[in-house]
Amino acid sequence: MARGDQIPFVLASSSPARLRILRNAGIYPEVVVSGVDETTDDGLATATIVAVLAERKASAVASGRPDALVLGCDSLLDFDQVAWGKPASPEQAAELWRRMSGREGTLLTGHCLIQSGTGRVARGVGRTVVRFGTPADDEIAAYVAAGEPTAMAGAFSLEGLGAPFIDGIDGDPSNVIGLSLPLLRRMLGELGLSITDLWRGSMGPVGPIGGSPNVISDS
Repeated sequence: MARGDQIPFVLASSSPARLRILRNAGIYPEVVVSGVDETTDDGLATATIVAVLAERKASAVASGRPDALVLGCDSLLDFDQVAWGKPASPEQAAELWRRMSGREGTLLTGHCLIQSGTGRVARGVGRTVVRFGTPADDEIAAYVAAGEPTAMAGAFSLEGLGAPFIDGIDGDPSNVIGLSLPLLRRMLGELGLSITDLWRGSMGPVGPIGGSPNVISDS
């Protein structure tokens, strides 16, 4: 595909972190927030939940954009066989951090890529093991008071204020932030596209690199 003939690429997410990941990789999507209901049936595995929600978001946006390539994502932390999204309160964030201290969890991000013009769909779930550090109680309290954990799936970030409390990961770091670039590349390949087909210059329809905050605003 010649770059001048690009079909519109749409990110079906309000997440500034996902947008920043794409922009830093030379991809400047249009952002359309799906606004879908994010409740799911009880008892579903975490991987199933993120896959269902990613497809729900992508499908909702693709239905109104028959000309576009639409990507939907959803992230949750699988810890103690429970799917954790953004904490409901600072107290829940602090309690979760006390439980996670010195242990491991798996951050899962569902991806759904819809080529609206053809109806073709590529799906995938990224998995990255996260090894949590052992912050002291006063560090947990300060982190929660800063407000970052309540905006993050699993009450943590790999960047920003949360970075010192993550000892390491096994897997793709971009997946933890909210969108796996290696998985996106493979999914594009399933649709007969290359990730280089989406590259643009230093500016795009959403503005210059660095214009969005480093915070995930949806799951």
